[in-house]
Amino acid sequence: MSEPQIHDLGMTDTEYATLAAKGYEPLLELQIIAIGEAPSQARKLTKVVGLLKDKPPKTDEEWSEFMTAWEDACQERPLEA
Repeated sequence: MSEPQIHDLGMTDTEYATLAAKGYEPLLELQIIAIGEAPSQARKLTKVVGLLKDKPPKTDEEWSEFMTAWEDACQERPLEA
């Protein structure tokens, strides 16, 4: 049986716990980085995916949180015309 790998995700345990409660997947973040995305953008994209992972936003609070994460991810890499 192989030992689990520990990766430095550049965040505190508290930050990790907060993100994990919202569906954050550190392996997805590492995969996004592996295909060439900047680490800061990979974290933002992983957060967006986590917010949509189990169900779409339903309440105003969930929509607000999703839109904030989406806008944050889009600021670093705006859509090209």
